Amino acid sequence: MIDLEIVRSNARILIADASPNRIVVDLRGDAYGHGAAAVAASLGAEAVDAFLVSHDEAAHAIRASGVSIPAIQSFQADLADASLIGPEIFGLDTASVPDPRGLGLLPAMTLSARVLSTKKVGADEGVSYGYVYRTQTATRLAMVCLGYSDGIDRHACNGARAWFAGSTHPVAGRVAMDVFMLDVGDDPVSPGDEVVLFGDEAKGYPSPVAWAASVGKSAAEVTASLGDRIVRSYV
Repeated sequence: MIDLEIVRSNARILIADASPNRIVVDLRGDAYGHGAAAVAASLGAEAVDAFLVSHDEAAHAIRASGVSIPAIQSFQADLADASLIGPEIFGLDTASVPDPRGLGLLPAMTLSARVLSTKKVGADEGVSYGYVYRTQTATRLAMVCLGYSDGIDRHACNGARAWFAGSTHPVAGRVAMDVFMLDVGDDPVSPGDEVVLFGDEAKGYPSPVAWAASVGKSAAEVTASLGDRIVRSYV
């Protein structure tokens, strides 16, 4: 889910900081996985002079959404005397904004999925490929419907945690093509329950920045890599 009001709020903070320069918003990589046309439409009334896009298809999609702000491809862009607003508009970290929340910039995306099945296992059970993860005690495992074919890093088991039932839990074992396992401990869990990989940390979720750090990437890399099979819904 992408909260477009958060995108607008973040944009106003960044635009106020950048004024009076010309404002160009970077929507390459389908707005870093957030959906370029939807994001551009949400910013149509803001003080934005141009959108930067990766290719002609994205520019056409933005124009088709009824936005009058020009969309320019990166190879055509003249960014002299312009302030380029990038992934930070989505509450993501950049070299110039390593701590988005410190500036009041909130994560716009909440990435969630449903539990497919559950299993009780004993202590010292190997989980997923290569058994790189072994359970510490008897526990419950939840199989979650997201995998590396959706853009979830296979090595998220090396420290990544996801939210379930009010707290975060470790990703158990290597991520598979279509699913990953979550070690939920003693928490009751049923098929259909929601798991949140990242979102607003004020709600107890891992932030995109924290999730990305656990897999050795920037948050922009993580969101831009998310596949088309993940449904983008907007509020």
